[in-house]
Amino acid sequence: MPWVRLHGIKDYIGMALLLESFPQIHQTFNYVPCLLDQLKDYEENRASDWFWKLSKIPAEDLTEENKLYILDNFFSANHQNMINIYPRYKELLKKRNFRWKRAKDVLKNFSPRDFQDLQVWANLTWYHPLIVQRDPLLFELFRKGEGFTKEDKEFVLSKQIEVIKEIIPLHKRLQDLKQIEVTTSPYYHPILPLLCNQESARVALPKLSLPKKRLVAIEDAKIQVERAVQTYKRYFGQAPYGMWPSEGAVSNDIIPILSESGFRWLASDEEILACSLGKQILRDKHEMVVTPDLLYNPYRININDNNIHMVFRDHNLSDLIGFQYSKYHSDAAVNDFMNRINSLKKYSNNGRPYLVTIILDGENAWEHYPNSGLDFLKKLYEVIDKDHDLECVRIIDYLEEHPPEQTLKHICPGSWIGHNLSTWIGHEEKNTAWDFLEDTRSFVVNKAAETNDFSAGSILAGAWEEIFIAEGSDWFWWYGDDHFSTYKSEFDNLFRLHLKNVYKLFNVDVPKALDAPIAKRDLKKVYSLPKRFLEIKLDGVVSNYFEWLEAGVYNSNKDMDTMHRTSGQLINDVFFGFDIDNLFIRVDFNNNLFSQYIESGKVVITFIQPAETQIHTSTFIDKPLWFKIKNKSSGYDGKNFYSIFFDKILELSCPFSELGFSPGMGVEFLIEFMKENEVIQKVPFRTVFYFCVPSIDFERMMWQA
Repeated sequence: MPWVRLHGIKDYIGMALLLESFPQIHQTFNYVPCLLDQLKDYEENRASDWFWKLSKIPAEDLTEENKLYILDNFFSANHQNMINIYPRYKELLKKRNFRWKRAKDVLKNFSPRDFQDLQVWANLTWYHPLIVQRDPLLFELFRKGEGFTKEDKEFVLSKQIEVIKEIIPLHKRLQDLKQIEVTTSPYYHPILPLLCNQESARVALPKLSLPKKRLVAIEDAKIQVERAVQTYKRYFGQAPYGMWPSEGAVSNDIIPILSESGFRWLASDEEILACSLGKQILRDKHEMVVTPDLLYNPYRININDNNIHMVFRDHNLSDLIGFQYSKYHSDAAVNDFMNRINSLKKYSNNGRPYLVTIILDGENAWEHYPNSGLDFLKKLYEVIDKDHDLECVRIIDYLEEHPPEQTLKHICPGSWIGHNLSTWIGHEEKNTAWDFLEDTRSFVVNKAAETNDFSAGSILAGAWEEIFIAEGSDWFWWYGDDHFSTYKSEFDNLFRLHLKNVYKLFNVDVPKALDAPIAKRDLKKVYSLPKRFLEIKLDGVVSNYFEWLEAGVYNSNKDMDTMHRTSGQLINDVFFGFDIDNLFIRVDFNNNLFSQYIESGKVVITFIQPAETQIHTSTFIDKPLWFKIKNKSSGYDGKNFYSIFFDKILELSCPFSELGFSPGMGVEFLIEFMKENEVIQKVPFRTVFYFCVPSIDFERMMWQA
């Protein structure tokens, strides 16, 4: 994905550049350590992304697959503020016609010139206005607007790396000048309370469903925090003072970890404070705080003699900037904000200035504002700068001058979202992901007991790195039905890939369950379900028209993307169904390809649910054909079954009782064609087959349905 690169040339650089014009405005920037390392990877040409690669291909050399991907993805920006304001980009968007047409329907309407302009605009539109203002060549390309040359495109792309190289040094310079404070988060952005104790999610939501297995990874939490400190020192030349724990998620369990790592303060949300105090943060009808002494003061947190300071963000003010003010004229937005801040002047705080903490996503808000939020922010900074009663401060500076006077002995587990943790745990998909993570982590723990080689570059170190990556919060954010992304399947694939990598590092078989998508709701249905009991004559041919008519049916051409369809597939169709006692499966092959696999090829049917069980067929030259049932957990490797035939098609039946399936059980399975130990094709391509083991009432229920 391109977002590190594109936000790099827009928000990461722009937010800090703007501050240079306002030296009296002090702010705090939080950078997740793995993001800093990703920026460094781009700087040193160690990273590339698929959007970048497609942008560099000459338009006349783009394949049909490349073009379809570009047409579906190169308009991934705010249409109102980043596309429609540029006539040529708007023209291309209109021609794409997302509302009514698929990419393949409009492909013929796009010329090489169109594709070249689209490649440029998909990168050009992300440059922050302050970068464009200082660079005459970029400014000229915006003015030119269309008919871009190959040289124009190469400049737009190469300039991005130049800009990315400025980001970290700029923040370090502003930090050294004490204009900004830079804080950090755990290295791969895990939800620390869930690594330490998943039961903490039930404090706010007692009935929340939790994973079948309980991950307990306190040591991992410590490592993620320790690596954050190390990474920060490498880039900024000192230890960090403060931390924004991932998503503001806190609990009693994490306080000792942060305190022992040297952090002096951390931040979370006002709802966490209200829960911890057992008091409401009261607001008037205009949503202005009327209990400022509660919210606008720092606290000391003391957990088992581990102390750390803590500040809590004003949820309403943060969300106004993050989500609402983009709809206002900048003058009206700034006036509303200042009225809310100035309303506090009527309150007394025993001679101490109030600390109004405003924390929001520093990258995603600004594309919803005209001019990347520059007009709003400049106006806001100007007004604050002129108000002698107000001062923008670094949090560490405030805390050193005004240390907390109040102590909390307990902090409610939760995040900035609803003061709970259900965004990352509790949904079936999220819980499944946690179960897979726990299984894989336990595998690594067992392997660690067999070896002492933890050195950098060792297999064990590589395996732990994959675990730490998989602990990141964003995988769990996208699972479930509370957030939507067009890239959800990519996130799902990547999460499972990191877990698969662990097993591959140790050269052991990857659990087949990791081949099945966790996120199933967004997958198109690529097969139909059985409708009636089947009566199958096992002979390797279609005995009559009605034999498989009521089976579930899968066609690979409806499942594959363009590239896979055009390259041809060995398995064309799959049919599956049952009678009351037996499962029936039929596989139709591409005869033009099948001959090259007949000597050593075989079919493996893997049942992922209710337990990992496999059917392994013999090779196709064996006479007679046979198959075995293998159960991974029990080690069962049973007798040969001969209810399998191949002539024009492959047909087999297997008793449910031999598979350990009983009526009402949900069954998930996939089919692989293998040559020796190589998987030639897996079907379905992105999901799994599912059916429910039938009871005697199956046909009656289907008839009523």
